[in-house]
Amino acid sequence: MKFILFISLLISIIFNANASNSYDTKDVSKFIDYMAKKHNYKKNDLRNLFKNIKEEKKLKKFFKKAPERRLTWNGCEQNEKQCINYKSLFVTDHNIKNGKLFIDENYNNLKKASEIFGVPEEIIVAIIGIETRYGKNLGNFKTFDTLASLSVGPNKGRRAKFYRTELENFLLLCRENNLDPSSIKGSYAGALGKPQFISSSYRNYAIDFDGDSYADLWSSNADVIGSVANYLEKNGWKRDGLILTDLVINNNEKTLEMLSNKTYKPHTKYIDYANMNLKTSLAISDNEKLSVIKRLEGQSNVYSFGHNNFYTITRYNRSRLYALAVFTLAQEIKMASQ
Repeated sequence: MKFILFISLLISIIFNANASNSYDTKDVSKFIDYMAKKHNYKKNDLRNLFKNIKEEKKLKKFFKKAPERRLTWNGCEQNEKQCINYKSLFVTDHNIKNGKLFIDENYNNLKKASEIFGVPEEIIVAIIGIETRYGKNLGNFKTFDTLASLSVGPNKGRRAKFYRTELENFLLLCRENNLDPSSIKGSYAGALGKPQFISSSYRNYAIDFDGDSYADLWSSNADVIGSVANYLEKNGWKRDGLILTDLVINNNEKTLEMLSNKTYKPHTKYIDYANMNLKTSLAISDNEKLSVIKRLEGQSNVYSFGHNNFYTITRYNRSRLYALAVFTLAQEIKMASQ
């Protein structure tokens, strides 16, 4: 028994020593010097943070090279293992039911945020549902350790510069809000709270919406709601603007396919689409710029015009499929709440 305990202790010592050695590098020293010079951060405090990092074995599996997966809206074959259907992953009975419940429990704050920022309540709720299942999946990775590993540590890769900036913002966020950087947890990529803001977004877009002088994206649904709405509004959301409008189907399938492969950022005026006999039954300004968005529903392709607000959703997560999931889940939640 004593021998087993000795071996366990020895392994622990070796593991911790290796973890510490991973951060005894020039990159770490440069970062500490930078934070001290630019932000007057105490070097000893930073050294202690790096010294106490414990390597998270699970982190590596998220970033190691995995088999390439096909991402689709609704087009995976029945036995296709390396394929992800966004629709079945996010637009679920569970997310719809709990989205309705979230609206019922947070009605006043959602209404207030919608009135101030012009973002529909169901869009705010859908984003929170997709990001963390309405706060049930916040992530269990230590954020400082994660960002350090990805920026100046053993998991540093091609996005090291991005994560270094996020590590800087995370430390400033903690200092500004009197948070202990060694105790904060989030996703494997460093996203925080119920809306999964990265640290720079937290500092730039999180707001105090409940009047307690602190933007709390972990515990305050009011702050979460206000911050998501503020993020979208600051990134171009247009009050009362359209998101997706279905095209009137014609015989231009090849043209539609070609147009749908272009960027999802609105780029072509409606009048130019109309001249190609691509129209919608809704009244749209001739000069409004649109994109063409394709999705598979059942056995048929559905084509829609993507408006500015569709593109704005992709500023939250740069993915056409993500924006489709938010829009579709929002519509389902809205219908369930009526």
